Amino acid sequence: MAIEVGVVCPKRPDPEPLALMTGFAMRTILGVSNIEVHLVEEEDAWTFHWGGAGHAVAFLVPPRMHEFAGQWFVSFQPGARGEPVPTLLVVVLAVCAALLTGGTILDEAHQFDRPDLSPDAVLGPALRASPLPSEAALHLLRTGRLDAM
Repeated sequence: MAIEVGVVCPKRPDPEPLALMTGFAMRTILGVSNIEVHLVEEEDAWTFHWGGAGHAVAFLVPPRMHEFAGQWFVSFQPGARGEPVPTLLVVVLAVCAALLTGGTILDEAHQFDRPDLSPDAVLGPALRASPLPSEAALHLLRTGRLDAM
């Protein structure tokens, strides 16, 4: 199954504030203080590195190049499949991008098992429940529950 989380954004996301906000959220959720998100910008993609634990890539699609007229589309994908930290990074990046741009999270790859995909509903419980191990944090973000995985 493909691991991808999309965000429809009314404006082009700015990668630097996105990296800063994602770093804050990841540090808070995981209960660490010494890791930053390192951003590598390319023409049509951004790569976000979370220390040595993994990375995620954001692919940007400008308005008029997809079905969401007048809006940007960003696809977030992990650098390594099946690993909890890169997948967690993807979800946190997508939620932060939606928060920063007033965008909407799209779950066309069925990554979430929850009815409310508003950024506040997805991220808020994980921030309040922190610190969490990466697997538990990912489960909470995807389902809204801390029950057994």
